[in-house]
Amino acid sequence: MKKVWLVAALAAIGTMATSVFADVQNIRLSGDVRIRGYYLNGAGEEQSYGTAGNGDNAFIMQRTRITCEADLEDHVLVVITLKAEGLWGQADGVGYPGYGHYSDGTSGDRGWKVGISEAYVQFSEMFFTPATLKLGRQYLNYGKGFVLSSANETYNFDAGRLVLDFYPLTIDIVGARLSDETANTYWFDADSHHGGNNLLFINGRYEMKDSIIKAVEAYFGWVSAASAGGAYPPEYWPTTPSYRSSPWTVGLRADLAPIKGLSVWLEGAYEGGTYGYGGEVEAWLANVGAKYCFKDVKMEPCINANYIYASGYSAGYLPFFPSFAGYNGYLFAPALRNIHIFNVGASVKPAKNVTLAVQAYYYLKDDADNWAGSDYWQQEFGGLDWYNADKRELGWELDAICGYDYSKDVRFQLVYAAFIPDRAYTTYYGFDAVAHMIRGEVNVKF
Repeated sequence: MKKVWLVAALAAIGTMATSVFADVQNIRLSGDVRIRGYYLNGAGEEQSYGTAGNGDNAFIMQRTRITCEADLEDHVLVVITLKAEGLWGQADGVGYPGYGHYSDGTSGDRGWKVGISEAYVQFSEMFFTPATLKLGRQYLNYGKGFVLSSANETYNFDAGRLVLDFYPLTIDIVGARLSDETANTYWFDADSHHGGNNLLFINGRYEMKDSIIKAVEAYFGWVSAASAGGAYPPEYWPTTPSYRSSPWTVGLRADLAPIKGLSVWLEGAYEGGTYGYGGEVEAWLANVGAKYCFKDVKMEPCINANYIYASGYSAGYLPFFPSFAGYNGYLFAPALRNIHIFNVGASVKPAKNVTLAVQAYYYLKDDADNWAGSDYWQQEFGGLDWYNADKRELGWELDAICGYDYSKDVRFQLVYAAFIPDRAYTTYYGFDAVAHMIRGEVNVKF
């Protein structure tokens, strides 16, 4: 079945390139290959119980993408991206180890996930107005990716996005289908909303010149409730982690540049709505940070600091997408719920094509009696599960990153991360071993 979909997708790209050839102004092909090798020590999924704290694990992940962009007449753009992703040596998902099995009797199937990560049509300056409409599967990111984000192009959205550009004011209106269970009558009932989750997101951005305040944004987001029985969330689509949850979020954010080389961001949000079966959400969010780069200084040193807060208690913040992966620690990768995150870091460029950075994090629960920890939906892995004691102190993480630009299109990266558990893990479960991760990456773009 995977092969059928892949062939169909390639045929669609070929059809697009041939049947509308006379109207195509330009066709561009691009892509990237990203290979990551991991070594993990003491970072097993069950380590919070003390059963896998000393275990080792090593694996290699690869992501390959090919993008076709076609410029048509009248400011129409078509973009299609194919993505294959998986582990080296991965079986094809039917329980056979190693090379895979011969499903068709003739050839082996490595079984990587292959699909369409982008497929949209963009209409710019519709009817000679400042309106741009983008329809189809696409990536979405606003601000620092705090509330709505594609998280390093991990998550995509099946959406319609209308952008009204009245510079310096820009208004985005997004409607997305997060899940659809209409074909599964098992979930149907009178309150079903036709078995799916929908997202409405409105963002307004006002940019300023010759001012300390560079931009101000206001946004409103709402996720509709799923069916009364609840559509269990698939692995990677953005949704709330509970059946029938229907949260809404309203927030403000600002970007400032008080002095040369200093950038500051401020963001605060409130979330209301329903949680699960009749619970009410009353949650708060905050993201305050700054970065200062020393201009005209050898090695271009930069320092940064960031504080993130997501409330907890009985009905804490429900993220609009499941993982904040990579933003707040490579190993612990905390879920944005019931947590305080404190971060400081620095970077230098000892050579033109080399960047060295170090980031330190401290994680603290908002409510000691509720869970917090690594994101359950973390794509690659979660450093520590949510099972921890009624203590607030989760632990520390230290990340060291070395990046090397081999060429304009090729980049190498080496990451070392260590997580030091604190009382939330050591008190009852006895897990006090430091978890380690080494990640090597090569990324080639063409």
